Amino acid sequence: MTTAFTPTVAIVGYQVRSADRKTVIGEIEGVRPRGVRLHKFPGHPGHFGYLPAEAINVVDEPTNTALLKSGITVTHILDAPHPPDERADAWHKSDEWWADLLGHFGLFESSGRGSEPYLHPDQH
Repeated sequence: MTTAFTPTVAIVGYQVRSADRKTVIGEIEGVRPRGVRLHKFPGHPGHFGYLPAEAINVVDEPTNTALLKSGITVTHILDAPHPPDERADAWHKSDEWWADLLGHFGLFESSGRGSEPYLHPDQH
């Protein structure tokens, strides 16, 4: 059964694939309330990247696979802004960095005259 993505430690170790299910992007190394940290990128040993929860379309629990939204590639993830702090509980707390990360992936919501990043409900 395919379910909507919920960032919990249960998905650590899940393989991340492109929307078409064919291309392996990486593996989930860590989970935070607002997204995940990835590693094991094919062709990019030793690299890691950050992915907001909004970039994950669904999690397929029977196959331990997370599927990305269409158009997101390994290059997007590797080029994404890195968090200002690597403490286990800190990287998701910078709203400026979070807005930059969401903008990098094109995860915006139209609002009035401009665009606004999707924010956690308690950030509105």
